[in-house]
Amino acid sequence: MTTKSFIINTVFFIFLSLLTGPFLSYGADKSIEIKKDIRAGDVLTVDSPAFVGSSSEYAPIETVIKEGKKYHLTNSEILDIITEEKTEYSESWILYEGVEYIDRMPETARIQVINEDLKLKQTVELPVVSQVEECSYWNYDFTFPIEVSGYQEDTYLLGEREIPNGAPLTDYAEEFLKYLNLPEDYYQITSIVWTGEPVEQNGDMVRNAQAQGKKLVKNIRAVYGGEVAVPSVQAQIYRGIYEEDRTESQTDPLNYKNSETAVYERQAWNGYRKIVRYIITITITLTVLLLLLIIILTLLKKKKAEADTDPDSQSD
Repeated sequence: MTTKSFIINTVFFIFLSLLTGPFLSYGADKSIEIKKDIRAGDVLTVDSPAFVGSSSEYAPIETVIKEGKKYHLTNSEILDIITEEKTEYSESWILYEGVEYIDRMPETARIQVINEDLKLKQTVELPVVSQVEECSYWNYDFTFPIEVSGYQEDTYLLGEREIPNGAPLTDYAEEFLKYLNLPEDYYQITSIVWTGEPVEQNGDMVRNAQAQGKKLVKNIRAVYGGEVAVPSVQAQIYRGIYEEDRTESQTDPLNYKNSETAVYERQAWNGYRKIVRYIITITITLTVLLLLLIIILTLLKKKKAEADTDPDSQSD
C-alpha cells in the first residue's frame, strides 16, 4: 500500500465513523414487545325506562339473572336524554254503575291516559275493547209514567187489552210491562196508581198513571284502549353496568376476552442522555482523527528526511 492510498483510506474511515457514530448509538436501543391477555366475564348494560322526576324507583337492582348467568352491579349513572315521539298502546277504564236493561253502553269515550314514567296526562278518545260485569242488584227506586188511552166510563184500553174501569191496576202489571216492552226478568211492578182524571187529547180520552217497582241493574267496567301519540320530552334514564359473577363457577375455564400487544421503542435522539452520548462519540472520533493525522505527518516527515540523505536518490 502506498502512502497516498493509506492517507485516503484513513480519512475515509474517519469520515465514516463521524457519519455512523450516532446511528451506532441508536443500535444500542431495542424495541420491547409486550403481549397480554385480558381476562373478563361478560358485561351487561341495563337501561331503565325514561322517566321524569324522582329517580329512586328507577335505580338498578344489585343482581340480575339473564340466560342462566348471574350478574352483579358494578357501576350506575343517570343520563339526560330527549325521548323520541312515538305511538304506544294505552288503555283506561270507566265504571258505569246502575246500568239497566234499556241503557246502551257508549262505543267510544274520552278518557285520560297517564304515563307515570314521563308524568304525562293526555285526554284522548278511544274505542271500547271490553266490558266486564262486576255485579248486579235490584234497584227499588223504579218509577215510570203510564198513559192509558181509549178511556171510557166503563173500560179503557191498554194496548189492545180492554181493562174494566175500577179494577186494581196492579192486577195488570204484566200487561203494563208488555205494553212498555220491558222484560219481566229485569223489571217488576209492585204498584200502579192513577195520577189524574181522564182528559181529552185529539178527540180521545186518556188518563195518566204512575207505576212503581224494582229493576235489575248492573255495575259494568268498560275498558277503552288504542294507539296514543306520546310527544317527545326531556327525561332521564338510569344505566346500570353489570359484570358476570364467576364466584359460583370457579371450575369453569378461564375466559379470555381479548388480547392486546404493546410495542415500546426507545428513540436515540430523544432526551439529554442521547445528546451526551452523541457528543462523546464525536469527541472520540475527532481525537482518533487527530492522532492519525499526527502519525501520518510524522511518517511523511521521516520519509522525506530519509530521501534527502540517500545518495542514490540524489543521483537519480
